[in-house]
Amino acid sequence: MRLLQILFQIGKNFTETFQMLQQAYGEDCLVRMQCHEWCQRFKSGRTPIEDDPKSGRTSTSMDEDHVEKVLAVICQNRRPTVREVAEEVGVCKRSCHLILTDKLQMCRVAAKFVPRLMTCPPYP
Repeated sequence: MRLLQILFQIGKNFTETFQMLQQAYGEDCLVRMQCHEWCQRFKSGRTPIEDDPKSGRTSTSMDEDHVEKVLAVICQNRRPTVREVAEEVGVCKRSCHLILTDKLQMCRVAAKFVPRLMTCPPYP
């Protein structure tokens, strides 16, 4: 984005800018539509290149409190389904699955949740 902004500031039009980006980055270049959108933003006076803040609520089901609750449920019984764990903890099934796989690095083996790497220290 920074290069795109610099090319716009030195007076290059969209076509010249896009061609220079294609020369520099080849297949890794922004697609034409994205490049055009950024050029329009710079033309309208936008200077920051960071993404705009997203609307909506932040996720509260992936916080440390819920992770600890899911871990406690799994430590009590390694055979529950994701749905059962989600209902007990009070989060949606997708969030529960993400906590198990991403946060706790667990996967299901022979109907039990176990750490992905067997070299991990046992959970409390």
